[in-house]
Amino acid sequence: MKTIWSITLAAILALSATSCDREKFDYNLGTETPTGKTGTLDLSTFGAIPNNDTQVVEKAPVSRAVDTGDFTVQIYPAQGNDTLEWKYREMPEIVTLNVGDYKLAVFSHEVQPAEWEHPYYYADKAFAIEENRVTQLDTIVCTLQNIKVTVTYSEDLKSFMGEDCKVTVDIGSGSLDFSQTETRAGYFRADSESNLLIATFTGTIDGYEEVNRIQVDNVKAGEWRKIHYDIKRPEPGSETGGVTPSVTVDASCETIDHEGNVIIDEEVIPDPNPSDPGTDPDPDPEPSGAPQITSETIALGTPVTVTTGMQVVVDIISTDKDGLTQLTVDIESPTLTPEELSGMGLSAHLDLVNPGALKEAIEGLGFPTEGNVLHQNKVTFDISQFMPLLGLLGAGTHNFIITATDAQGTTTESLILVTE
Repeated sequence: MKTIWSITLAAILALSATSCDREKFDYNLGTETPTGKTGTLDLSTFGAIPNNDTQVVEKAPVSRAVDTGDFTVQIYPAQGNDTLEWKYREMPEIVTLNVGDYKLAVFSHEVQPAEWEHPYYYADKAFAIEENRVTQLDTIVCTLQNIKVTVTYSEDLKSFMGEDCKVTVDIGSGSLDFSQTETRAGYFRADSESNLLIATFTGTIDGYEEVNRIQVDNVKAGEWRKIHYDIKRPEPGSETGGVTPSVTVDASCETIDHEGNVIIDEEVIPDPNPSDPGTDPDPDPEPSGAPQITSETIALGTPVTVTTGMQVVVDIISTDKDGLTQLTVDIESPTLTPEELSGMGLSAHLDLVNPGALKEAIEGLGFPTEGNVLHQNKVTFDISQFMPLLGLLGAGTHNFIITATDAQGTTTESLILVTE
């Protein structure tokens, strides 16, 4: 039986500091002065059920697809910066709190940018504590708050696929590689209300190198994006006189929302620069020059005004067999001064290959470092989550100078962001 705890917020909260990042739940807590008046929160009938149990109305279902025992339960004052926290299975039945407004939050774990088979569930509920009165909370439903992605291939396509075929799915700062035998679901953090999904198919199809890149806009938390690849045969008469592969790859994306509804005919945007299928495959292609710095989400080399929900994703491609040898970012900004950057654990010159003591802060912005850059043929960074902070620092034009080097040469490109 759960122990009945009598807890006054003023006495215990200092011992109950949480390690969770409260900003993820959009809490803006100030400092609360205890009134000395208390009331009671009754959690004896409280329950947390994942959304795949929504048809189960009993207080304690016999079995669940998701074990909620290790879910975290937190209680926040509406005005204050302290937290009570328990594991769901260890939660007390009775809690005494100071009079005031509160919010109770339940979540499965600390969500990561990308994870295999690890759905992130979350729910919260506001309540008030009145003097000498009992407040009772009943069951709440925790909903999926990251993005589920699966990748499948038609049997026809599998018969043409080489062992090197894979699909790389990128959402925000999360990235997962789906091999042709991968059956697990990937779960991606939803960094904003509307997110961009990029799926890149690479590998050998019928003896020819194939690159098929699609992007899907307006991807939301709680959705299941089912990406399916099939064969696409050349139209009769479309041959151009060169060597033409018998099939290429065609991609589609189906969406299943919170309620299990299937949304068909999902619009996908093909890669505007696909590989040319009319050329002979080359097992040892010659490098095509210095690294390329491109972006599918934002214009480079020209000022772009920062807006809410803006996606800032940059790709650096090296065709050299040894990949990138150096990648740096230099910051020129009226508000991101050396003093301001130092306070964030950064500097105006960021060396992604050799970050030194700045490694943790650099990765926190969305940049890869060290082995995720050195000798890589493709590096992607997503600094979308940094945009709100940039806006808070005030108006100005901020120039992020990206320099990429490999054995074929050096390329420099500017990401110019304007805050108003």
